[in-house]
Amino acid sequence: MLLCQKSFSQHHTYTFNTSKFYSEADIKKSFESTKKSLGSSYIVVPVIYHKLAKNDTVVNYVRFEISKNGSGRETPDFKLVYKQDSTFLLLGKKLPDFRLKELSGIEISLDQLLGKPTLINFWATYCGPCIAEMPQLSRLKEKYKDKMNFISITENNAITDKLKDFLKDKDFNFDVLESAEAYKRALKIEAIPKNLFLDKNGVLKYIEGNYPIGNGSTPVDIDDERNAFTKIIKELIAN
Repeated sequence: MLLCQKSFSQHHTYTFNTSKFYSEADIKKSFESTKKSLGSSYIVVPVIYHKLAKNDTVVNYVRFEISKNGSGRETPDFKLVYKQDSTFLLLGKKLPDFRLKELSGIEISLDQLLGKPTLINFWATYCGPCIAEMPQLSRLKEKYKDKMNFISITENNAITDKLKDFLKDKDFNFDVLESAEAYKRALKIEAIPKNLFLDKNGVLKYIEGNYPIGNGSTPVDIDDERNAFTKIIKELIAN
């Protein structure tokens, strides 16, 4: 008895969560360059944190996890490690509702934001990169506030952490929702800043980390065609 089995191979492509896609050889080249530039003081691990199958193509979301090298050992040779980021499993789904208070005490729910796309910025007072990106996020709100919602969510407590005083000298115009540690855990958010982009129906369309940074660690201008945040916003408000 002879059995025939139809088989096909899937094409794998890789992305650093941008609009650009790379081969595994490209990722390896970038890994070797990063490893060389950091030297022996750091360990670099190439991690696939999300996979998305599209027909015969598998899109692998990649990041380099970098940690201090306390043992003096060398970074291992290139080997991709799969470690699912659970937040990315929410892509394409309606974000779970929340009821959180603004610093003024007014309660806000996600349902109140439906009808317009929404950018939700997760931050905390202890997070340096979160504070650093506030001015650029504020410029985005200034430009697109009539067509999109802009809110921020923090695990910090308004009273205990004196959020109003903390924000006095910060260039940040987002509405701030406080005491959201439980909601952050519900979304499986482990690292911040995290920027979630929702469509007008509350469906999570994009997940980004820091505001885009260009050459020389300079923030990319909001009108620069390379700015991923601006591209996403334009796409969402057009639909």
